[in-house]
Amino acid sequence: MKQKFLLVISILIIATLSACGGSAEPTMSADDISNTAIANAWVSITQTQAAMPTNTPVPPTLTFTPQPTFTFVPTQPILPTLTPAAVVAATQGECDQPPPAQPLGELINVEFENHSEGIVNLAFGMNSPNAKKECVTYSYVLGKASNTAAKILGGCYWGYGWITGDKPSVARSGSVILCMKDPNVTYHIEITKESINFK
Repeated sequence: MKQKFLLVISILIIATLSACGGSAEPTMSADDISNTAIANAWVSITQTQAAMPTNTPVPPTLTFTPQPTFTFVPTQPILPTLTPAAVVAATQGECDQPPPAQPLGELINVEFENHSEGIVNLAFGMNSPNAKKECVTYSYVLGKASNTAAKILGGCYWGYGWITGDKPSVARSGSVILCMKDPNVTYHIEITKESINFK
């Protein structure tokens, strides 16, 4: 009898323990698993795209610095008597000065003719100091197909022009030095797409 009693108690304990046990762990359906994987993939793609730098090309813009204003004196066209241009070694830094308000040296008449098919930002500098120890660089902005008269210090010059337009380019005097010393002559300087020289 004692054995039957122990058996009954054992069965009751087992039944009680099995009744208190938790239910089975819920499982996801195949559709739920598929939808979760797709959502995770889209999150990864979105984060990757957001982290990538933009590849938008920015076109360069041309900026012009304001140039000093000059008083241009109209002149009558006179045919110049030109002497051959001499090639002289340029002095560095000494002639990178703005023109003085009251020049000491003799002034020469020059007419710049723009045949470059664009707007020219021109630097026109002395190659060496004049007798009064003046050595300057002039700056001009020349409109398309324009003629601009100016008075500059007599001396020998180099020219460098940045040309804007449909096809931007650079005009240079190169190894040619433009010497202008006669105050009774109007010197005509022609600027093309690639060169700056006497006309």
